[in-house]
Amino acid sequence: MTHRYTLPAALLLAFAPAARAVDPSELKPGLVATYHDGGTAAVVRLEPTVAVTLGEKETAHPRLGGTTSVEWAGQINVVRAGKYTFAAAVEGGTLAVRVGGADVLTGAAVTLAGGIQPFEAAFRRAAGPAARVELRWEGPGFRMEPVPHMFFGHLPAQRPPAFAADAASEHGRLRFEEMACARCHKPAADDAMAKTLVDRPGPNLTAVGKRAYAGWLDAWLADPKKHRPHTTMPKLFADTADGTAERYAVVSYLTALAGGPLDPVRPPLISKEYVKSTDAGKVLFHVTGCAACHQLPEAKKAARNDEEDEKAPLQPDDYYYAVGATAGSAAKYLLGAVGSKTKPETLAEYLKDPLKTAPAGRMPHMVLESKDALDLARYLCRTTDDAIDPKMPPAPATKPAGGSWAAWGKQLIVSKGCVNCHAVEDGGKPLAPAAAFPALADVRKADAGKGCLAAKPDAGKAPDYKLDARESGAVAAFLKTGLDGAGSTSPVHAARVSLKRFNCLNCHQRDGEGGIPLELAEQMRLMEKSENADDVRPPVLTGVGHKARTSWLAGVLTQGQRARPWMQLRMPQYGPANVGHLPTALAALEGTVPDDAVHKEPLTKPTIAAGRTVVGKSGMGCISCHDIAGIPNTGTRGPDLSTINQRVRYDWYVRWLNQPLRMAPGTRMPQAFIDGKSPLATILKGEGDAQAAAVWAYLSLGQGLPLPDGMEPPKGLTLAVKERPEVLRTFLKEGGNRAVAVGYPGGVSVAFAADECKLTYAWAGNFLDASPVWDKRGGNPAKLLGPKFWTAPAGHPWGLSPAGAAPPDFAARATNPAFGVPLPLEPPRVYPGPRAVAFDGYALDKYGVPTFRYHLTGPDGTGATLSVAETPGPLKSGIAPGVQRRFALDAATADQAWLLAGSTPKAPRLIGADLDLKAASPSAPATARVILPADGERVTVLELADAPPGTEWRFVPKPGGGWQAVVKLPPAAGPWKGTLVLHAWALPRDDEALLKGLAGQ
Repeated sequence: MTHRYTLPAALLLAFAPAARAVDPSELKPGLVATYHDGGTAAVVRLEPTVAVTLGEKETAHPRLGGTTSVEWAGQINVVRAGKYTFAAAVEGGTLAVRVGGADVLTGAAVTLAGGIQPFEAAFRRAAGPAARVELRWEGPGFRMEPVPHMFFGHLPAQRPPAFAADAASEHGRLRFEEMACARCHKPAADDAMAKTLVDRPGPNLTAVGKRAYAGWLDAWLADPKKHRPHTTMPKLFADTADGTAERYAVVSYLTALAGGPLDPVRPPLISKEYVKSTDAGKVLFHVTGCAACHQLPEAKKAARNDEEDEKAPLQPDDYYYAVGATAGSAAKYLLGAVGSKTKPETLAEYLKDPLKTAPAGRMPHMVLESKDALDLARYLCRTTDDAIDPKMPPAPATKPAGGSWAAWGKQLIVSKGCVNCHAVEDGGKPLAPAAAFPALADVRKADAGKGCLAAKPDAGKAPDYKLDARESGAVAAFLKTGLDGAGSTSPVHAARVSLKRFNCLNCHQRDGEGGIPLELAEQMRLMEKSENADDVRPPVLTGVGHKARTSWLAGVLTQGQRARPWMQLRMPQYGPANVGHLPTALAALEGTVPDDAVHKEPLTKPTIAAGRTVVGKSGMGCISCHDIAGIPNTGTRGPDLSTINQRVRYDWYVRWLNQPLRMAPGTRMPQAFIDGKSPLATILKGEGDAQAAAVWAYLSLGQGLPLPDGMEPPKGLTLAVKERPEVLRTFLKEGGNRAVAVGYPGGVSVAFAADECKLTYAWAGNFLDASPVWDKRGGNPAKLLGPKFWTAPAGHPWGLSPAGAAPPDFAARATNPAFGVPLPLEPPRVYPGPRAVAFDGYALDKYGVPTFRYHLTGPDGTGATLSVAETPGPLKSGIAPGVQRRFALDAATADQAWLLAGSTPKAPRLIGADLDLKAASPSAPATARVILPADGERVTVLELADAPPGTEWRFVPKPGGGWQAVVKLPPAAGPWKGTLVLHAWALPRDDEALLKGLAGQ
């Protein structure tokens, strides 16, 4: 239920409506959230939306003694003006929400103007065991949902003075934890805040002499950051003769402890088997996900140049999950010259179970088979550093202290503090830490900039972490104030930091941050197996706490469960001790609660029959993309639907069927229901929720369910069209990686490019041969089983301009990435500008005919929006093939709409009207038929079968010669809606008899 209270006057005054309009470029992501504990303690941070769940003894941050109130302040971007209904799940307190200064949490719909408006929310916690806040809304075109992060932002001026201090302290806390400072600087036994710090033990060094070459160990100890800039290992030895001798002693001890040094690998004889193995390792490095976190040495210079050339739009403190890191939510970690450190067979053993050696989990278990581990190790070990000699360095002239080099080395790893972080077992017994370091309380009292935090620490006397000024300042800030507080339990704080600590956002995207970069994703796709070559990126983590059942998420994180077992991209296993808290903590972070209940629907015969029909070929056609009961579909493989009730929550599932693109922008999942209605009107009265329930009931039968219509074990890869259209998302040449092929009964097929939001071409004959998509590595375009008869002009076909202005420059769009044109292959393959078109998904009607929806935001100087629903279809004629394009249009303003209908390298002509191509603006009435000569003798005939009154043809010269045939829709006085139907016929030659015969169709 919803509870409300009046916002504090100070908050209302601070965030009163701005005197001027806010430009989107001024906004930083998220809302400024301030948590109070009823005393003097408060924590300020950025949050993506209004959501949090706290248990009885839990707080939003370990420093807080409780959470008595929370305020969220910033701006909300109302993209579409209209009526909105705000609601909230509130437990253990009261909530107030205001937009533009007006209370919106009234239980009734409120009318909001479009644009960016001030936003504030405040929660006051009552006495009770738990507290929960989750803000939701519904509005024009979408059903009730948690308010997504992309609609919120804030102005830098809205950050209170405490924000910068808290951000620095948080960054310092993470650095303090990752450098394991508390392992040397021990806290007092009753230090409650210190108990909330995450412990990070280093790798076990007992057998390191058998894992790494002695020469590499010496070079590593001399300067760890030189070899791996992101390491948390400090420099402990001075660049002096004494430092050299100490390093030699330590290496002597570690190699002796391991039973002798690791023998240098002999260069392998060049063989086909070794080359094949190394090539396989290269593929594995990319497709399993190693490249998402690790950077190879040869890529270092290019990456550095990229960082210099492209300035990040956000600063370190502008992210939700970066915890102040300069690189943001995701960062690369340089691997170094692996071949100078170890040999492939040794590395392969480590890769099979890294947690055995390094239980802190910063290098996860990647679930590699023995062969995969060896292939990957061989690929990684091909890189060497000529400056590192793998053999033991020559003994220094200095005599060892303690009688022998190894004995001295044993003393040093204790006195230097190595065993404070690393386990070292000698004779089966671990060496105990014995070095005396200042206690944590004394370090906090010491002057900043001393010892480890000095600008240039003396490596012979104090560990040198080589921190930059920002990092050392952050650690100093944390030591000063970050350890003051109650030391409360805070799962939501732990979840936020864990996403950075374990590099979750190097692969996954959450709340707009992180994700596999486009360039790497493309490289992975080209190397991927056919089953997953369509989209290699892992699921979006935004809303995962609402999506996944708690037990399923726990299984994914700690037991290796997979929804897409065919994917080569792996879900890393960091170990239950490190990430076991996340399944429940992520739910709390999103303002929901852990839920492991399996939703059940009545299993009646009519309900199961209805669900089976909806899933099958004669229904929604879910089987064209999803496996069912272990049987793969013939297109791009989605998760097996017979396990859906084991994986996801029911409320998320229903929302997903209604608005998938709002929940995961860019997904290829089509919208099943529009405004709650299904295109399958004869099933359960066309009610979307009823059909969703029936599908859930049917799928809940699990692996033994009766297969839906059209699903059977694959017998071949040639797809034929029978009574209903075939819809397949696949790769198509000139259709892109997000193509949708549609085959209609009667021998006409079309291709729609979702990237460019346009119908690209049509062909006659049979449908598709999908074998190139699946054979070998896959990822190649499917083969058309017939000749193309119509091809769309280059560039997105719809345009807007002010009334009375010239048509948009359609020709320029052919190379403009804003209109979805693929980026060039050569770097930089990044388009930072705004998108002019966006794909809004597609839906099938009761006959299986798809309607593609997209919208255009006018980059032509108008800023207006035109929403288009395009339904292509075949045209039947005994003379020529044809394609019909039916458009439903919805314009947000009175701007002029244009449609690029066709182009010709020659002069066009008309049937039913005269055409003066020498006129200033050649035009013709909408009733005229347009003849566009093509290559050879072929011609395309265009006709408007249905158009608003006042529509006309315009003919625009093309750069370099030829003409464009453009449809000019009539001007309007304000926002408007309309329909347009365009026919395109392909004649084999320009013949009067054929034209007359076509006119009689």
